[in-house]
Amino acid sequence: MRIALIATVAACLVAAAPSSAVPTKQTDGQLVGSVGPGFTISLKDASGANVTHLDAGTYTLLVHDLSDIHNFHLSGPGVNVTTDVIGTGDQTFTINVTDGVYDFQCDVHPTLMKGAFAGGTATLPPATTPPPPPTPPTAMTLSVGPGRHLSAPATRTAGKYAVTVRDSSATDNLHLKGPGVDRKTGVAFKGTAKWTVTLKTGTYKVFSDAHKTLTRKITVR
Repeated sequence: MRIALIATVAACLVAAAPSSAVPTKQTDGQLVGSVGPGFTISLKDASGANVTHLDAGTYTLLVHDLSDIHNFHLSGPGVNVTTDVIGTGDQTFTINVTDGVYDFQCDVHPTLMKGAFAGGTATLPPATTPPPPPTPPTAMTLSVGPGRHLSAPATRTAGKYAVTVRDSSATDNLHLKGPGVDRKTGVAFKGTAKWTVTLKTGTYKVFSDAHKTLTRKITVR
């Protein structure tokens, strides 16, 4: 009888002993989104680092909306959550991240305030290099007057020019004419005119329509 009782107790202890636990992946994490008060928007993880990749799974997203002219909008595969533009305060969302790219932005200023992260096995596309800013036009000054006086450079390189015309004569005008360009001031006009022109290879004339002998040439190479 005693032996049977010991065996029964031993069997119960074995049944109650926990089996070896298999580690499970933590799929519930905390994300913090923020927008405003200036033109700023961000998405950070629980450690405060900017989010660029998240494992697939369920996340709690807390959004601090600090501006009544911006909103926080997160969208991607299976996710589309947003705060109001005119509203402020904190909002909490539960999102399920899968494979794909997720974008967050302010819908009012989507080109200025935006970001993205990759979910699961997806990766963010490589960043594109913005094109270089356009080259500003080269300055060039032309003048007519006072008296029978006309001033223009003799040579120029082909390209775009910001032309300042100083017309100090009430009896002559300044006329620039050549390949692709035909601009002039009025004969009675006195003052400053601003033109933006593109000079091509060739010869341009600078002259007065009132006195044809008052003329100069610009050779463009």
